[in-house]
Amino acid sequence: MTSRAAVTRPEAATHRDRARGCLLGLAAGDALGAPAENLTPAEIRRRWGRLTEIERGGTDDTEYAIFAASQLVRHGHALTSADVAAAYRAEVLPRITGPMRGAGFSELGTVEALRRGLEPPMTGLVHQHGWSDGLAMRAAPYGIFCPGDPAEAARLVEEDGRVSQSGEGVLGGRAVAGAVAAAMAGLPPREVVAAALSVVPEDSWTARAVTRAVTVVDQARQDRPAGHDPSSAQVRPGDAREPDDAEAALVEALHEAVVVRHYPWTDVAPEAVALALAAYLAGDGDVEASVTFAVSLGRDADTIGAIAGAVAGAGRGEGGVPARWAARIGPVAGTCLPVVAGRHVLTVADELTAAANHHRPTPEAGDDSRVSADAVPETGAGDDRADLPAPPPADRETGPRTGARADGPGGGSRTAKGQ
Repeated sequence: MTSRAAVTRPEAATHRDRARGCLLGLAAGDALGAPAENLTPAEIRRRWGRLTEIERGGTDDTEYAIFAASQLVRHGHALTSADVAAAYRAEVLPRITGPMRGAGFSELGTVEALRRGLEPPMTGLVHQHGWSDGLAMRAAPYGIFCPGDPAEAARLVEEDGRVSQSGEGVLGGRAVAGAVAAAMAGLPPREVVAAALSVVPEDSWTARAVTRAVTVVDQARQDRPAGHDPSSAQVRPGDAREPDDAEAALVEALHEAVVVRHYPWTDVAPEAVALALAAYLAGDGDVEASVTFAVSLGRDADTIGAIAGAVAGAGRGEGGVPARWAARIGPVAGTCLPVVAGRHVLTVADELTAAANHHRPTPEAGDDSRVSADAVPETGAGDDRADLPAPPPADRETGPRTGARADGPGGGSRTAKGQ
């Protein structure tokens, strides 16, 4: 992990605005991406052109983010994996009387492990889906709680992650929490991505995937004609235009760089996090541009959209989320987690802001909660990370066996949520 330059914590009013923007962006990205989940980019283009309007409510991504926020409000910086496991047992398990509708594989495996009496970290190790994006999808509240402190946001989200994830699944959550913490401090997109990379090992699958995605976006910018932006923020409401060739080429290049094509499931944390951060960079931090491009990537589109929306929303604040999207975000239904039914992300954002201000830590000597754009290499001559080695073979810590360009035999692209 790299050294970083200091980040300033936002003032209380700005913190609240960014927190509300973050969770609104998350909920909007989740909802916008829900109908595109598991679809290919070509099928998304065929159905919608560019998907710009929210058709229905969100998924477990928003509900789990609200649940995570409640643990931070309750425990603050003292949060432990044991606290999170206790909350599952007290608030989640008793309300699951049948199938856990809408949950991902890692969440289903965690519930079964807790029912068997296991404790973290075994609850995240005993099932075979610890590398999923289940932690990354709910990591944003940790960045809200630790504005300007990516390292502390990553430390706290890892406490949560040990309950349900392992290996790269935990690293995906760390990357998202770090990115949101930096965006909450008002850093520009490139430095926000630097923060994500600063809290994961440089030789991890997650870091390699993010770096490859950054390289692709940088190359697309170098190649495009002057004045042309393939992920332009100038998207009219309801615009059903067919994305142009440059945008389609960028989508394909990102898939080629990070997508595990031969693997039958789409909820792979390094992939989802890399695609989401690439969309955020391609959209230059604009919420609408970032989210609409994110969901156009398909795969685990609701989670990719939720992550991109959370990071962009933290950077732009509540006013940066399109009003027409914000108007469509209501209290969650509790379809997956009945305990959060009726809660609204704006109320949760205000609670997180109040809790964060109440628990403001005093910086200590040697604190490394700092970021720098130096952590993200520019594309070009001398970049020794542009052609990185393939991720490591599968084990319970690193996920499916894959390389940078996986073209092996497939199976359908699915997630547990779509079953």
